[in-house]
Amino acid sequence: MIKAEHISKSFGDNVVLTDISFELKKGQVLSIIGPSGSGKSTLLRIITQLERADNGTLNIDGDYLFKSNGERAEYTGSKKAREIGLKVGLVFQSFNLFPHYTVLKNITAAQRAVLKRSKEESEEKAIVLLRKMSLEDKAHSYPFELSGGQKQRVSIARALALDPEVLFFDEPTSALDPELTREILKVIRDLSEENMTMAVVTHEMAFAKGISDWAIFMDKGVIVEEGSPAELFDSPKEDRTRRFIKSFEE
Repeated sequence: MIKAEHISKSFGDNVVLTDISFELKKGQVLSIIGPSGSGKSTLLRIITQLERADNGTLNIDGDYLFKSNGERAEYTGSKKAREIGLKVGLVFQSFNLFPHYTVLKNITAAQRAVLKRSKEESEEKAIVLLRKMSLEDKAHSYPFELSGGQKQRVSIARALALDPEVLFFDEPTSALDPELTREILKVIRDLSEENMTMAVVTHEMAFAKGISDWAIFMDKGVIVEEGSPAELFDSPKEDRTRRFIKSFEE
């Protein structure tokens, strides 16, 4: 579903990603862990076209978003990029809901603008997803009337409304207290049981270990180590990985 090869990215003199390569297969869950500033969010933003890579190759569901020509990443045309973009969804850590839209409109607006769905069709889709998120009674509420966990569930519903093939989560619980964190982790776990292909950037180590098919540890813009959850969390090979995981046990 996702194949990334040798992706690099810098902002001026600040090297953020160096030679990043990984694969995510259909129906799998990939966890990406690592300290703040390790490049995890930038990687997700490149895959979802919010940033552009400097070099490397990225194939999404059989289509190349960009390919390396040896010196830089050459991107596909805008029409194809838009088609590829519809295959992926991103859930932000800060929710990114429109404050002046109701919950219902937050979920229907992109459907109507991007997928050209009718008002009736987009609202029907939204209600189904709100019911899935146990938020059907909040359809006409505004974001300021919701808890953090409810806002994040709305943002997940909004991403799912566009029917992505792959869903990316960028630290979806970092702004939430422990009780609300459990709400969101349950939603992600339920999606995994429905075989939704997902990549999750998270600091919830026990959750990552329990839900993932594969896990990556990043630090300072490189993949330090990767493997199955049992390998990475229980028997890491690299000292840097061991120290990072141990810090969550103390």
